Amino acid sequence: MSSLLRLTLKKNRKLIYILKDVYGLGLSRGKKICVNLGYNYDIKISQLKQKTINKINSLITLKYKYLIQNELKKKIYDNINFMKIIRAYRGIRHTYKLPVNGQRTRNNAKTRRWLR
Repeated sequence: MSSLLRLTLKKNRKLIYILKDVYGLGLSRGKKICVNLGYNYDIKISQLKQKTINKINSLITLKYKYLIQNELKKKIYDNINFMKIIRAYRGIRHTYKLPVNGQRTRNNAKTRRWLR
């Protein structure tokens, strides 16, 4: 099995959906990558050669410089911790496990509300 961005690939899946499954790449970025390579969205991984898969890897990491997978998760974690350290409003909301973006807490947000 070949790997794309350290993910094992299933041979019968389409390239666009493999790219969509990568954390940090979505459908629109996946389409952009396919267009740049000159491939149709519906091409399957089994039709690609290892050389092309390596080209996709280098395109994502070197040309576009997208943060993906663990790098992106670490950056998000660091940003949240920075907000907590400087005691910003959003950092305080993260600390108390409350909704951050202005949502109501009286009726909704049961999964995010702090248990007392």
